[in-house]
Amino acid sequence: MERALNAMPAVPLPFDGLFSGTERIFWLYLLTSAAIALVLMLAAGSWPTRARLRAYWLSPDSRLDALYFLVAWGLRTALIVPLVLSVQTVAVWVMHGLNAFYDPPFLAWRYRSIVLAYTVALFLLSDLSRYWLHRLMHRSRWLWPFHRVHHAAEVLTPLLVYRIHPLESLLFALRHAVVAGAVTGVFIFIFGARLDLYTIFGENLFIVALFAFTANLRHSHVRLSYGRWLEHILVSPAQHQIHHDRRYLQSNFGSCLAVWDWMFGTLRLPAQTQGAPDFGIGPRGVRYSSVAALLMEPLRDIKQMLRRI
Repeated sequence: MERALNAMPAVPLPFDGLFSGTERIFWLYLLTSAAIALVLMLAAGSWPTRARLRAYWLSPDSRLDALYFLVAWGLRTALIVPLVLSVQTVAVWVMHGLNAFYDPPFLAWRYRSIVLAYTVALFLLSDLSRYWLHRLMHRSRWLWPFHRVHHAAEVLTPLLVYRIHPLESLLFALRHAVVAGAVTGVFIFIFGARLDLYTIFGENLFIVALFAFTANLRHSHVRLSYGRWLEHILVSPAQHQIHHDRRYLQSNFGSCLAVWDWMFGTLRLPAQTQGAPDFGIGPRGVRYSSVAALLMEPLRDIKQMLRRI
């Protein structure tokens, strides 16, 4: 019950994520991704030179991501967490709303069946909502200036996942609270307060099984494809790298499941692309060369758009 109704978790210290299974930079995820990358490079016979490794890890984008990682943690601590609704609050609202019109059925399912159904429902609806919000960040002229911060990088590293403008972080945190709270409220209304989640390392079982161990390869230059058939269902690192290619920014919005892209016409497979990936957003990417620029340039863009109205 407590886990099902848990509010936003306490904000950890920046590098606590190395020891938390809910974070991309959890040491086991990083180690697994590194091992997969090593196997792929050995199989291809293309071991990177020291100069290439230095150019990659010490590139302006890599250094900017490392600095912004610390800044983003501070902003999340000071601004975003206090503003976000808790899952518990939304769940209570949903339960009260349902109770106003219906009598709770309190279905007598077995406990394991309830936990499994809750885990699956929360995973599917959370992933679907992430798809639509991510797609909206690309399609809305008012939201794209903020999401463009993430896509400006021409070098992809695992820390790029944290290069998110605070406004976008706030929107995704609110999305989580609304979706998780709504699902939790509905399940408590139907089954009573007997909820829990199947988890690994404190994260939803399905997210870890389908996402975490190769998640860090998504923001990398290591091309790992799952094959044409499976990539209609699951998002591979290669598919997300296509999403960062400036030629294909309007494709592959899925987080864990590629089935949403397949269903809604935004799926692009590695076989449907040509040439080496062209990461970034082109010449305009130089506007985002500092932490201050990452934070302020989207606001300047919005200000100019408002003036043209």
